[in-house]
Amino acid sequence: MTTYQLEFGRLGETYPVPPLTVTAANRHELARRVEEHASPFLAPVLAELGRPELADCLFRTDRNATCGEFMWLDLAGGVGASFCAARIRVI
Repeated sequence: MTTYQLEFGRLGETYPVPPLTVTAANRHELARRVEEHASPFLAPVLAELGRPELADCLFRTDRNATCGEFMWLDLAGGVGASFCAARIRVI
C-alpha cells in the first residue's frame, strides 16, 4: 500500500477540487478513489462552464504516479478532452 497526496489544478477560474490524501494498493485503485473524491466538486463547475458531459470522466496518472489529469472520452464520436491536472506526491 502506498499513500499519495494530491493537489488539483485549476478548472475555469477556480480550484474546485480540494487536496486529497489517499492510501491505495496500485494506480488503478488510486484513480478510482480520486474520481470518487473529485466528481461532486467537478460536476457543478463543468455545468457552469457549459460542458456538463465532461463530468462523466476518468482520472489517469503517468507511469510513476507523479502527475495526473481527468479525461473525458466520446469513443463513438472520436473526441476527448483532458482537464484539471493534479500533482501527486508519495508520502
